[in-house]
Amino acid sequence: MLAVTAQSGQSLRKFYGWTNVGLFFFIQFAASGFVYFAYSVVFPVMVETMDWNRGTASLAQSIALVMFGLAYPLTGYLLSRYGVRWTETIGLLVMLSGLMLLIFSVTEVWQWILIWGGIMGLSFALTGPICSQTAMISWFSIKRSTTIGIVLTGGAVGGALVQPILSSLMSQFDSWRAAWMVAAAMIILALIVAQFIIDRPKDIGQFPDDVDPGLAAGGSLAQNQKPKTHRTDHDWTVRQIIRTPALYLVMLVTLGYLGTFFFLLNHGILHLTDNGLSGLEAASIIGLAILGSGLARIPAGWLGDQFELRWAVFGFVSLMTLGLAGFWLGTGVILLSAMGMLFGAGYGGLLVLGPVVTGNYYGERAFPIINSVIAPVMLPFAAAAPAGAGFIFEATGSYDMAFALAIGLLVSGLIAAFFLKPPLTPA
Repeated sequence: MLAVTAQSGQSLRKFYGWTNVGLFFFIQFAASGFVYFAYSVVFPVMVETMDWNRGTASLAQSIALVMFGLAYPLTGYLLSRYGVRWTETIGLLVMLSGLMLLIFSVTEVWQWILIWGGIMGLSFALTGPICSQTAMISWFSIKRSTTIGIVLTGGAVGGALVQPILSSLMSQFDSWRAAWMVAAAMIILALIVAQFIIDRPKDIGQFPDDVDPGLAAGGSLAQNQKPKTHRTDHDWTVRQIIRTPALYLVMLVTLGYLGTFFFLLNHGILHLTDNGLSGLEAASIIGLAILGSGLARIPAGWLGDQFELRWAVFGFVSLMTLGLAGFWLGTGVILLSAMGMLFGAGYGGLLVLGPVVTGNYYGERAFPIINSVIAPVMLPFAAAAPAGAGFIFEATGSYDMAFALAIGLLVSGLIAAFFLKPPLTPA
């Protein structure tokens, strides 16, 4: 039987929750940073080297995002059936297979669309934030938002580093395949790290936050163990959830920040180089946007544990709106870098707070179920952004209309955030 201190209810054994935080940080660093975010710097080189149409080639990203959404029910099933560690392992193996095909098989645009859109899209669903978020929601309650912020910072740190690194590497070797080789090496390391994940505290006789709720409740530290923000104690069913306005407001906010980020990640470098910046300057600016997203994630997590979530969400959507407008209309490397970081900070905050809203409002058990239900509905709309922007450029010769539509989407998210409140517990 695991020993605990009588006064605080804390385990005498080292709490494994923080070890999981470190493991998931590295997995996000590798899978999100060196693969997903690498797309923004490798894709323009592939388009120019292979002489592809921008709209047609961008279909790969849109299909990948649709696949991301459609595969979420599979991810939810694997999480409930086999747990986080096995789901993450399967996803990383699929990702590694896709990278090998990119390196050795792609010579035509249809091959690129098939591999990135199908195989890599599936891998993004299986290795995406839902795995780490599910684990953090299981391991933490008091510091739930903060730990999700720390874990998701890993992807942003990797994404910020990968932009200039891969840009220089591709210039040195005159090949975009070299970039995917580096990504494959990082995924092999992530596969090794994933084998040390422990799914839930009860699997090793521990408790969320390293606090036995039975012993801590009557102790002197009880007040300190109480969350400062709303946490549901109701066991929500899907039928009850879909009747709450909060669910649809969260979906609208999520559609706004994901759609605009997908657009900028896909076309940001092309927009900047079209306006006279060098490839390295453009890659560095996108890298700073990703860095800004990383720098905001831990502070956003702290805010989510301290204050009402809707005001934090409103603030970060505002940052994205201002940053995107400045990125569109601004000139000069310094101003564009600042606007990119502002936009990235807004996205990074929302990437943390979005799942926290779902977990806090509807609970641990409902969290993967909600994502499995709404992702196939919502992500196809967000996925239209990359291909839509590409075809807008091919038709008009600029990204102006795409930027205007993206800003309109963020304004809708601002309105939704303003009215976002915890749902009333059903009778």
